[in-house]
Amino acid sequence: MESMTGFGKASFQIEGLKVTVYIKSVNSKYLDLSLKLPKRYTFLEERIRKTVVERLSRGKVEIQIKHTGLPLEGREVFLDLQTALNLKEALENLRKTLGFSEGLTFSDFLRFREYLMLEDKEEELDKLWEEVYPPLKEALEQLKTARLKEGAYLKEVLKSHLECLKKEVDKIEVLMPQVTKENLEKLKNRLQKLAEEVKIKELDENRFYQEMVYLLDKMDFTEELNRLKVHLKHFEETLEEDFPGKKLDFLCQEMFREVNTLSNKAQSSEVSLIAVRIKDLIEKLREQVQNIA
Repeated sequence: MESMTGFGKASFQIEGLKVTVYIKSVNSKYLDLSLKLPKRYTFLEERIRKTVVERLSRGKVEIQIKHTGLPLEGREVFLDLQTALNLKEALENLRKTLGFSEGLTFSDFLRFREYLMLEDKEEELDKLWEEVYPPLKEALEQLKTARLKEGAYLKEVLKSHLECLKKEVDKIEVLMPQVTKENLEKLKNRLQKLAEEVKIKELDENRFYQEMVYLLDKMDFTEELNRLKVHLKHFEETLEEDFPGKKLDFLCQEMFREVNTLSNKAQSSEVSLIAVRIKDLIEKLREQVQNIA
């Protein structure tokens, strides 16, 4: 199991060039990848994405790549001569207009860079990939390690909440015979009172018990309790899978639904109080599950 939160950073030097890769990831329903690449590595985007997809399944992942120390022989120099001439003429006119006697020197002129451009030379993708892949791989490994470490911690937290949840469910199971008996008595008293109010002298006993069975069936929460226990077992088993995030989130939703139905059917203040604690624990599970890949 791994978390979706983590960070990785790695650098690689080759022939005077230093390439640094930064990777961070946070929660996301899917794998959402964004890249910030220098112009030199723009055409490597597809390879970078493929490398990330092979290692990560979910999370909002941001990758930034920087490079320094690229020698001039690795760049092409472009001189816009017309822009340089226009700039010189404009500066000379400005000098005359303002009445300065000093002439324009070459060093003054070099302060302006609009006419001078440096661009990386086009190189083969395989050669550029040799610069990027080593730090990318190492940064991804660091990120993966961080996510696994956080995932191990979350797993223990989930197990702790799960044990508390099981204990609360066991309390409901213990109360079940008592709640069923109380509901039977309450229902019987209500029907007897109703019969007296409408002045029914003779009550068809068979029909009376048929109605009671029907109403008691509506109040029976055995199925919901059994399904809740099955979901708990499935949740515990799913914790051992590699990428259980989506499945665990679904199980939390199902458990919450079963507890709601169970509480409504039971019509018991004791069961309702336990159900509130169970729903609180399920919410705690969901909070942690949102960060699991």
